[in-house]
Amino acid sequence: MRYVGVDVGGTLLRVLVESDGVRGAVARHTVPRSYDELVGLVAELAGPGAHTVGVGLPGTSAGGSPVFVPALPWLQGRPLADDLAERLGAPVRLGLDGHLTLLAESVEGAAKGRRSAVLVAVGTGIGGALLVDGRIWRGAHGSAGSWGWLPAGSDTGPDTGGPDTGGPDTGGFDTGGFEGAASGAALGGRGPELVAAARAGRMPPELDAYARRLARGIAALASTLDPEVVVVGGGMADAMDVLGPMLAVHIERLASPDGRRVPVVAAGLGSSAGAVGALLAARIGEDW
Repeated sequence: MRYVGVDVGGTLLRVLVESDGVRGAVARHTVPRSYDELVGLVAELAGPGAHTVGVGLPGTSAGGSPVFVPALPWLQGRPLADDLAERLGAPVRLGLDGHLTLLAESVEGAAKGRRSAVLVAVGTGIGGALLVDGRIWRGAHGSAGSWGWLPAGSDTGPDTGGPDTGGPDTGGFDTGGFEGAASGAALGGRGPELVAAARAGRMPPELDAYARRLARGIAALASTLDPEVVVVGGGMADAMDVLGPMLAVHIERLASPDGRRVPVVAAGLGSSAGAVGALLAARIGEDW
C-alpha cells in the first residue's frame, strides 16, 4: 500500500511517501504562487499509484475545498481535493495543518502517550491544535487551535498585530494579535540569522524580545487549558535549542502556578511533523 502526506505551509511544501510501510525522505520545495502550479507540483512529488493522499493546509476546508487560508488566499474556494484526486488517481483528504501536526506528535512524537496536549505551530503564521482525552479536538467548524487569534499585549505597549499595527500579509484579513507579534514572519525574514547568532554565543536582543512575545501566548494556553504538555511545532520547532531556555524564563514570569508546571517541548518530529500527520490521516481514514 502506498500513502502520501503533503504539508502545504505558507512558505514551504513538504511531501512524504510511504510504500508498504517504508517511508522515504521528506521532500521540501518552495510553495508555488499559483493554484495550477501547486496542483502540478504536488502531483509530481506524490507520483502515481497512491492508495490515499492526505493534505494539510494552513487554514480551514469544507467539502474538499479550502475555505479560509489567509497565507495562500488564491487557494480559497478552489476544488483542491477533486483536482488533486483527478491528477493522482486517488482519494485526497484535506485537513488543518495544526491538527495533522498534533496527530503525528501524539502517535509518534513529543505527545506520544499523552491524553491531553496543546500544539503551538509557529511558522509563517501561528496555528495549532488541542488534544483532549486522546483525540484531536477539531471544533465545530474545523478551526480549533487557531491560536494566532489570541490577543498579544506586550510589556511595554499596546497589542501587536491586527489591522491597526500591520501583522503579516494575509490577503487583507486580520489574523490576530498573537500571530502578528510572534509568528516567524514577525522576525522580518531574519529568523535563521538571529538563531545562528544565538547558537554562536551572540544573543541578539531581537530574539529575546521575540521569545517574550511567543512566551506570553504559550503561558496563556498552559494556564487556561492545563494540558500535560505544550508542543512547539512548525518551522520554529527546529530552533527550540535556543528558544526553549528563553521561553522557560519568560513563562515562569507570565504563567499561572500550574501553567509553570506544564513542560514546553519541541515537536519530536521537527518541522516534518505536518507531513507525517498528513500521511497518518491518509492511512487511518476519516476517523483520525
